[in-house]
Amino acid sequence: MMKVLSGIALAASLWSQGSSAGVLAEETQPLPERVNPVTVPAQIAFTSNQQLWLLNGPDKKSKPVQVTKEGISEIIGWSSDGHWLLFMKYPDGDSYYTKGYLWAVSKDGSTSLQIDERPIVEKPKWSPITNQFAYVAGAANSTNTETETSFVTAQMNEDNTVSIISTVKADFVDFAWMPDAKQFLVSLPVEKDRPMTLSLRDLAGKTVASYAIADLPKAGEEIYGWAAKALQVSPDGKQVAYYVQYNSASLSADGVPVQLFDLSQPKQKPLDLGTGLAYAEWMSWSPDSSQLAWIDGSDRMATQNKQVKVVDRQGKLVFEGEKGQVESFPVWTKESPHRLLFTRGLAKEYHYEPEKVMVPGQRIWMRGTDGKAAQVTKGSEHTADTFPSPSADGEQLLFVRLDAAGHGSLYLDKGGEEVELIRHVTGNIGYYANYLPEWIEVYWDK
Repeated sequence: MMKVLSGIALAASLWSQGSSAGVLAEETQPLPERVNPVTVPAQIAFTSNQQLWLLNGPDKKSKPVQVTKEGISEIIGWSSDGHWLLFMKYPDGDSYYTKGYLWAVSKDGSTSLQIDERPIVEKPKWSPITNQFAYVAGAANSTNTETETSFVTAQMNEDNTVSIISTVKADFVDFAWMPDAKQFLVSLPVEKDRPMTLSLRDLAGKTVASYAIADLPKAGEEIYGWAAKALQVSPDGKQVAYYVQYNSASLSADGVPVQLFDLSQPKQKPLDLGTGLAYAEWMSWSPDSSQLAWIDGSDRMATQNKQVKVVDRQGKLVFEGEKGQVESFPVWTKESPHRLLFTRGLAKEYHYEPEKVMVPGQRIWMRGTDGKAAQVTKGSEHTADTFPSPSADGEQLLFVRLDAAGHGSLYLDKGGEEVELIRHVTGNIGYYANYLPEWIEVYWDK
């Protein structure tokens, strides 16, 4: 355990150094403004000047609505019906060293409420099909939020109130909703008599099934796989992909194994797919569960040595990105035929200059039904496109076009025509230029 803690301490030091550039990038910018009356069938959340803003896309006369006015806000995501947005609020203006609290806001910005008075550990997650959500809360009066944590399942009600469904002790490293929204899959870390394990539990915390996904570390083994992170369950609930975090956080920061486990064949060992950085946003299942996309590559810097890869259910490689390019943010279109969008730009060494984009000329590409990738967005070498958010049918695309490391505009691509929609969208470049948390979150109206 001391090795784990020392590794975490080292990684914290490195991460804080790596994120300092991102903090500098978030200097005060002009207020965001809608610069084009074009309509888009979507509810849009975005950040600007570290605050949360909303835009009602279908109304051509609507203007950005400011939700928060102090501290730092980070977007979590929209509910399955698009009526509520969860977000984190850091009142002290520091999202790394201070406590963050969970809030919700209605899609029109008229109602916002704090969900829990306790600080939040890890990222809360919406149910895939209901207005329920789950999160891990730390102790209210403790300086160490991991000493006493609770796993809470809650429900957003029609009368703008929150109901607690269950509260149990959080004894896991990570969790994911199962597609039926009636169970969770949780990741249990290595202990003296327990290897890395996945556990299927109901909403009350009762264990339904357990899956050992590795052998116990050998005696004297100093570095070993400690726990599965960023669990991504396939939409049909039969498989789960994840990253294997080592018992050394500093080593894990440079890349960890990516594995695929078949929950319907629990006696089979997980498949090793490659190596990646443990970002949930860099791993995505196709909606029909037939393919998994993730960003492969070691080295913590997100500006080089990162290629998109796609495998089928058996772990067979069916597509990979271009060497010499750097790729990120794989996102599938929801409707069939399912196409994959991702960012691509010329790989380069990490070098932060606030007035310049991190990967000049980075564009959004799409892997079509023929298995080939084609460039979708277009722009100058002084800009970079990121955060692809396609409509369900893939006919429209919202994305951020950066014109500096921490500044850009929200664009709409429709039929090959690009329109600037919101100017002065800003955010943090994240740890090592990973651009996380994402600056925008889009709910496409159904």
